[in-house]
Amino acid sequence: MKKSLMGFVVLSMVLLSVFFTGSAAWAIKNVCPDCNFLQEDMELTACPNCGKIINKCLICGTVNPIKNDNCSECSASLAESRVMRTIDKDVREHLRLGESDRAKIEVELGQIKDMVEKGELTPELASREVELLTKMDWWSKANLKAIEFATKFPEATQTALVKKCRVKSLRQLGFLAMEDDEYAIANEYLKTALELEPNDKKTANLLKVSQNELKKE
Repeated sequence: MKKSLMGFVVLSMVLLSVFFTGSAAWAIKNVCPDCNFLQEDMELTACPNCGKIINKCLICGTVNPIKNDNCSECSASLAESRVMRTIDKDVREHLRLGESDRAKIEVELGQIKDMVEKGELTPELASREVELLTKMDWWSKANLKAIEFATKFPEATQTALVKKCRVKSLRQLGFLAMEDDEYAIANEYLKTALELEPNDKKTANLLKVSQNELKKE
């Protein structure tokens, strides 16, 4: 408990110090965090005034042109790297900043996005994207990507996994709609989920509640 509290205090102090002492310069990709020199040539990788490397990825170490928002090698967010570099390396490592499961998933999603844009979409990549979106609780995106998967790869071996993710996403979307008293919308989500997985008791129970609430309106 004491360690957790101490970690929280240290993290709070670090973030406050970054916010108040670093100015907004580090958040702007073409401003040097050391000398605040404004870069005009977005193809550069280092500040022409002081030589500071501007856009080095903290995940894989690749030095990127200033114009890049994501690492050209691993697709990690360079905006996050720019902020992280303002925090002492020992503090970063102690608090394991940028190493959360969600941070790692975001990096992998970025990599998948890059490969898709290059025309390298495969059933493995598409199903992995659906799985990761579901893990991130991005239910709407996961549902849409699952629909795309079913359209593009109807015979793929990953179909069962994608269907499972879509059922979960639809169930959660239905639950959220119920939370907002949108029972008609909830019914549609939940009915679709049950069509995909008729034996899903959680979905069936939610649908029953939603239908009863809709009757009261």
